[in-house]
Amino acid sequence: MGRLDGKTALVTGGNTGIGREVCLAFASEGADVAVNYIVREPEAENLVRMIDARGRRALAVKADVTREDEVRAMVQRVLLAFGRLDILVNNAGIQKAQAITETTVEDWDRMMAVHLRGAFLCCREVVPPMQARGSGKIINTCSQLAYSGRARYTAYSAAKGGLLTFTRALAQELAPAIQVNAVAPGLIDTGFDPLPESRKREIAESLPLKRLGRPDDVAPVFVFLASDEGRYFCGQTLGPNGGEVMP
Repeated sequence: MGRLDGKTALVTGGNTGIGREVCLAFASEGADVAVNYIVREPEAENLVRMIDARGRRALAVKADVTREDEVRAMVQRVLLAFGRLDILVNNAGIQKAQAITETTVEDWDRMMAVHLRGAFLCCREVVPPMQARGSGKIINTCSQLAYSGRARYTAYSAAKGGLLTFTRALAQELAPAIQVNAVAPGLIDTGFDPLPESRKREIAESLPLKRLGRPDDVAPVFVFLASDEGRYFCGQTLGPNGGEVMP
């Protein structure tokens, strides 16, 4: 028996990095999984085949989470394919390291749109079917930079800080039927972080655990919050970060 048997999940930005590992972990625990992506379609299709091989249903859905029409169509497609939606993981995100003096209005707006508008739109679409069923789990992928910030990551840190507060407010609004929580990882070595390798080594050495995280260090936290084991968590942010931030 898996901890997510009979459940269905939608993971935005699910085809690479942490999202990919979450999709595989959910499938291994018995969930059917919709993998949202906007680029890297081959990775999404390959992930669908891997989930199928685990005996679970899977669906790759291309959609820009910042576009209202595309989010609405995505959620409807998932409901049509699976008949229900129990878990939403707002994982779609972007990173860009740049000085504040080099950050354009377009850079700032895109960062806020992907992380905040995307989470808002996805939540707004999944809440009605979850409320109709009387249950649901929403998990937002945040970051330890929501607490600490980082030079040259002003826009990203601000977006993730907003997502953390969004999580707390929405949790109060939707409880008790729908539980909303967040996961705020530290620097996870996914291959997509723009930091140079020398800086990554410096950060790893500064951590109490003396290494960067891997996606498989983080995915079990999502499984926990999505499962019945996380039934008493509401508006919480769990931080698999190697000890970098201890809130």
